[in-house]
Amino acid sequence: MYSAPSACSCLCLHFLLLCFQVQVLAAKENVDFRIHVENQTPALEDVSCKQLRLYQLYSDGDKYAQLLVERDTFGSQVRIKGKETEFYLCMNRKGKLVGKPDGTSK
Repeated sequence: MYSAPSACSCLCLHFLLLCFQVQVLAAKENVDFRIHVENQTPALEDVSCKQLRLYQLYSDGDKYAQLLVERDTFGSQVRIKGKETEFYLCMNRKGKLVGKPDGTSK
């Protein structure tokens, strides 16, 4: 039978090892949580007045969490598409969000 001090020290040691493993796994991800928005508009495109911005959702580093937002400065239209899937975020007639490859209503 284990004595109380040795059982407590064994549990503390297991807890410390568990914490160390979690820290090692978290350090391997190499995710920069400070970057949320990246401007994708080249300097030469300033004449066309089209702006592109890349947004990182939730900052978890997932490639499917990146949205590319296109907008014209003269109009109020905004087009949102996934960077990896190339699908546009659309809304159907019932008001549900759907993804479409061309971003049109048809």
